[in-house]
Amino acid sequence: MLLTGVLRKSHLGSVRRPGLISRTVTAARLTSPQSLRVSQLRSATTSTKAETAADPAQQPARKFAYPERLCIYHAGTGRTTFLACLKLSTLFIFAFFGFVVTPAYFDKEGFSVNVARTTASALVPLIFVAYTTSPFVSFIHIRLPPFARQSEEMLRRFVQNLPPKTELDITTMSFIAKPRLSKVAVSDLRAANKRLGIVNYTRDVAAENAARKWYMFPAVGNFNIQANKMPRLPWVWEHIANTLARQRA
Repeated sequence: MLLTGVLRKSHLGSVRRPGLISRTVTAARLTSPQSLRVSQLRSATTSTKAETAADPAQQPARKFAYPERLCIYHAGTGRTTFLACLKLSTLFIFAFFGFVVTPAYFDKEGFSVNVARTTASALVPLIFVAYTTSPFVSFIHIRLPPFARQSEEMLRRFVQNLPPKTELDITTMSFIAKPRLSKVAVSDLRAANKRLGIVNYTRDVAAENAARKWYMFPAVGNFNIQANKMPRLPWVWEHIANTLARQRA
């Protein structure tokens, strides 16, 4: 009896195993194409993302021949340095005579001729140098659109047909020799002859001064632009200067 039971169980197990094997094979046949498709889709998505991430790195940044803010005028290092030292020297003279010499004479003599002389020695150089050198222009930069920065030929086309609202950054020096930037449109700049020839370009600053706070310095309206010492592209400022001269005539 025991042997008969063991034989029956082994027979039933052998009968069931082919069914399990056939089911496993069928499931593998059904799932293998689907798994292949899923894996293909995943690999395609991964490769697409990798290509998308690699595209910006492969594309180099666009290079321009000229910067957006191009220097077209330079007064010269020697001239600029000399005027800066002159301004600083007058400040030292003013401080020495105004706060050392004049008070000493005033303590001894009160209001006297010597006090007036030392006061004039402090004020006259400061006022004269500030008046005559305030219009001095050190640098001029022009704002270029992207197409004008591509090559010299495109830059020439832009300058020859210069829009009136093209912005110029004109750098002058304050009374303490600090650079001072004035943003001027080309259409606002006018050729002139003021202060015995010291001022040769001017602009209207009434609207700009009206918008300034009371504690701010007035806008620079007079400029003294001399010979251009810029070694690169000097013709840009020459063309603008000739255009302004024709407008004056």
